[in-house]
Amino acid sequence: MLTPEEQDELHRLLREHIPIRAIARRLGRDVKTIRRALGRRAQPPPPSKLAPYHALVRQGFDQELRAPRILRELQARGYTGGRTILKDFLQTLGPRRPPPRTFQRFETRPGEEAQADWSPYRVTIAARETLVHAFSMVLGYCRRLFVAFFRDERLPTLLWAHQEAFHYHQGLCRRIVYDNQTSISLGRVRGKPRWHPTFLAFARHHGFEPSVGRPRHKERRGKVERPFLYLEEDFLRARTFASWDALRAQARQWLDTVANVRVHGTTRRRVNEAYAEEQPCLIALPSVPYPAACQETRTVQKDGAVPIDGSYYPVPGQRPGQQVRVHIDPVRVEILDAAGAVAATYSVPDQPTRLPSPAPPPSHHAPALSRPAQEARFLARFPDAAAFLDGLKQRMTTLTPIHLHALERLATLYGEEALREALAVAAASRNFSAHAIERILQRAHPTVVPEPTFQTLSPRPEALGALDDVDPGSPQDYTLDSMAPTGGPNDGA
Repeated sequence: MLTPEEQDELHRLLREHIPIRAIARRLGRDVKTIRRALGRRAQPPPPSKLAPYHALVRQGFDQELRAPRILRELQARGYTGGRTILKDFLQTLGPRRPPPRTFQRFETRPGEEAQADWSPYRVTIAARETLVHAFSMVLGYCRRLFVAFFRDERLPTLLWAHQEAFHYHQGLCRRIVYDNQTSISLGRVRGKPRWHPTFLAFARHHGFEPSVGRPRHKERRGKVERPFLYLEEDFLRARTFASWDALRAQARQWLDTVANVRVHGTTRRRVNEAYAEEQPCLIALPSVPYPAACQETRTVQKDGAVPIDGSYYPVPGQRPGQQVRVHIDPVRVEILDAAGAVAATYSVPDQPTRLPSPAPPPSHHAPALSRPAQEARFLARFPDAAAFLDGLKQRMTTLTPIHLHALERLATLYGEEALREALAVAAASRNFSAHAIERILQRAHPTVVPEPTFQTLSPRPEALGALDDVDPGSPQDYTLDSMAPTGGPNDGA
């Protein structure tokens, strides 16, 4: 309720013909309160001049007509209102849909253009969901498709994928169209693409012209964009693969038996038949391949391996801390030695792991013989030297195999006949050692140049001087009489 002072002020303002809303503002009261004080009811707003034309406005909106045209058509039907209430009503109908874009399909001549792109998928490999990147290259004229799967989309992988596609298509087109990926284009300068220098060198090596479309203009690459859905629905969906190799092998089989022998929906021709026309128009591959593999220098770890992309590859013949060069491509890793030759090659595992060391190369040396077998071979070669062998076993005991090996070397150097004579002389003088035989041969054959000193066959230090320290004198210095008595001729054998 209004106070008496507010009642007096209200009537004074009414006499001055002040509107009720203005009176409410001056008194700081609500409009409804002022009306109740005057005994008046709120009057409904007058009907909108646009209300009879709402159906026509909705019809023009659905036809995506602009407000000025709708206003002209309403005025022709008797509308007397303004543009403002028309625009306010159009905004209540929702946002306008952008007009659909139309594109003109185009075709290229044989060998003129190919299109390439990437698309990621999630595929089950070895019972594990794995993110794979599918690289595709489509020949524009015949629509022949190439697809291969990789672990990433980096530049070395991109170059490797190109080379596989070129070999699969048995050539390449004069122009290849891409999207704006950083491994190909580093941006634009005054509207022109700034090419990645490595990729530009790769393109010049093979003789093709790279081309990138405008951003967000994927329709320009429709020939390669559309087959990715076909790849997913016809090949990848509801399939699992035992390994990356199985994925690549089955994809190649699908290309050869399904994708590239079908009747294409646009050309209405079999892909392989159209390819037979286009292949002679392709650019031939260069005789020298481009070095697409990533070349890096890695340090050998304490365990003798080098880490690459989460896996550890053993390095043969290198010490920890040394640096080695490696060639890395999507399917294998090559480790080079100091001379630049390939020292080891490994296939990239399906999952990061520590690879086992490679098996050592087969030895070219004959397996070591047991002592009885070595003695039997000596007697088979020199049957008259049984007395010498018995004396050797008594005197040298556990070092007998070393002396027998030395005698074989002397037989190779001086010949079996010379050694047979030396064995008889040594047995007669009771000298039972390989060193004594060597001195006898040196005196009898002074023109024969001996080989270097005998190499040690045993890792034990006590065997290093077995030939020299045990028998330093001449054949006359040793006789069986100077030996300690033994229980029998075979003791210590």
